[in-house]
Amino acid sequence: MAERDDSARPPAGKPIEVPRALVEFILLGPEDDRRQLQDSPILGDVWIEFARKPGERLELLITPYKEQAAGTVASVLSGDRQIVAGKIVDAPDRATEAAPPGIAGDANIAFLQGVVAARLTFDEVLRYVVPMTSWWSDKRIAAGIQHYLDAPQEIVTEIGAILDAATKWFGEDQETSRTELTMQNLEARKRYITLAGLILWAEGPRSAPSTRGDSAAERIRQLLAMVTADDVAAGLKAMFDRLGPKPIDPLVWTVSLNRRAQPAIAKSVPAVKADAARTLFTVDASEIVWAVIDSGIDAGHRAFRDKADKTGTSTRVKKGFDFTRIRDIVSLDNLRPSPRRDARVKALIDAGLKERIDVAEATERLSKLAQGARDGRSINWELVEPFVEIDPSATAPRTHHGTHVAGIIGATRHGATDEDLADPDHSDWADGMCPEIRLYDFRVLAGSIRDTEFAIIAACQYIRYINERNSYITIHGANLSLSIPHDVRNYACGRTPVCNECERLVNSGVVVVAAAGNRGYQNFETKEGTYEGYAAFSVTDPGNADGVITVGATHRFWPHTYGVSFFSSRGPTGDGRVKPDLVAPGERIRAPLPEQQWGDLDGTSMAAPHVSGAAAMLMARYSELIGQPRKIKDILCRSATDLGREKTFQGQGMLDVLRAFQSI
Repeated sequence: MAERDDSARPPAGKPIEVPRALVEFILLGPEDDRRQLQDSPILGDVWIEFARKPGERLELLITPYKEQAAGTVASVLSGDRQIVAGKIVDAPDRATEAAPPGIAGDANIAFLQGVVAARLTFDEVLRYVVPMTSWWSDKRIAAGIQHYLDAPQEIVTEIGAILDAATKWFGEDQETSRTELTMQNLEARKRYITLAGLILWAEGPRSAPSTRGDSAAERIRQLLAMVTADDVAAGLKAMFDRLGPKPIDPLVWTVSLNRRAQPAIAKSVPAVKADAARTLFTVDASEIVWAVIDSGIDAGHRAFRDKADKTGTSTRVKKGFDFTRIRDIVSLDNLRPSPRRDARVKALIDAGLKERIDVAEATERLSKLAQGARDGRSINWELVEPFVEIDPSATAPRTHHGTHVAGIIGATRHGATDEDLADPDHSDWADGMCPEIRLYDFRVLAGSIRDTEFAIIAACQYIRYINERNSYITIHGANLSLSIPHDVRNYACGRTPVCNECERLVNSGVVVVAAAGNRGYQNFETKEGTYEGYAAFSVTDPGNADGVITVGATHRFWPHTYGVSFFSSRGPTGDGRVKPDLVAPGERIRAPLPEQQWGDLDGTSMAAPHVSGAAAMLMARYSELIGQPRKIKDILCRSATDLGREKTFQGQGMLDVLRAFQSI
């Protein structure tokens, strides 16, 4: 083990970032001998983010083990239930404002079907979540951990070996040192222990290396000069002394980041022949309902007027639901009276809800939801509904994105006034794909940390609840013009929490259409500098889900000339499936914007609603296709027009609605 260079060890300051390259080296091995598969319950993106922000709380998604109820996991994490002698028992009543034992601060633990959200520190993840995982219960892992407890010096030796290997790999004389490097004996458990200890050490307080602005390798060399194996082991030993109890049966499978979703954002209806199909086949989509899971729809826009209403005041945006605060609604913190809960209740009831709820009633409902989690029951959507349903006509959307997407699906030119048509800026009012369709407004994008996978999952689960409650399909399809980058090391492609939830929605009979993403053209950092080029394997979630109709972008009316848009994400998927499934116009698409405006936007976000509209038209004309999302996907893909491009660029080709109708 190299001697510590005390001259490189600046005075204590604040937490210090552990460079990503070092995290990946410890987690996966050197680049020429990389172990891409890992069995750690803490997924790669979580390791990297905690290393980047040591000491901070991160928004996490915790996946329960096998058939364990998410509510049970949430109640144990929150302290409302406890593990005693390996068994889960009710916790004794506690002081009303006391933090749960172990999990301190604003963890804001909440649950949905099959997933728990929590805002945790790295120390809390190690002490309370990891001991509940199936990985920790493995006999080999348990024996290894017990060995550390029985022989504390052994952990120092193993950490020293890995730090030495890193020092050689990132050393100045890399040509010589790397040829001597071997990592064969450094099994996964030892890597995880070392990385965990390094992140705990980095929480500091420390001061960043003086060469922070230089290369990553130089920053890593400086950091390694600051730390010894004893430093890393010290934090681990303290953590082992404070480990939470271990259940008899595992409760947790994996821990991943609660990822932020971003909008996948410009003559397109005639280009896909939707106008011809409406005329020839007399399509009336007024009985079809489509969910727009996005940033919100301006329901007062005249493009969404209901033609059947002669007064011109009724909107086809029939219902609105705001899921941006779902985390506060299903938080287990609501079980305990506290000033924080009081503030949360006030914020919820002042959020423009359709049904006015007083403080006492709201508090009781939220408490019942939390109690249900404590008892291991599934989420009670009947209690949730009053806190998410809003009047879309009275609540302005947070951004223009959702209004534009909804307009592509269902705008009508009949909503225009004479003044609109006389205004040069509004003279191009036109019908969307289905000018009679009914829309449901699901708001999940709020422009803050609450733009999360958790909110999208909740919206999808609620759609299933609505359809099951009514015993027939009330919402026929959902459009997700959203983009969540997939970290390939964490989940099998198409098996992330949001992809799994979309698959469940498809299996329940709902058509799900998703944007492929706008990551087809990217900048890459190389040794020679920045390189700009096209990127394969760039389809984003939830577009990686197999049953979802994933849509790339092409030119709005010259698709054969220009082919696939430069920004449109390319396939195949990480596990070798052809994606996107097809392409549709996504460049300079003109559609409604809030406050009676119209404008152009670009992106696969604009392509996806063209396909949503096509699917709705098929169900409107052929009612036997309702509840058959995979059949609809097959029809749209088989009838697409080949643009002569690679399958992994164009999928099956350009959406052709008229040909889809003629193929049935």
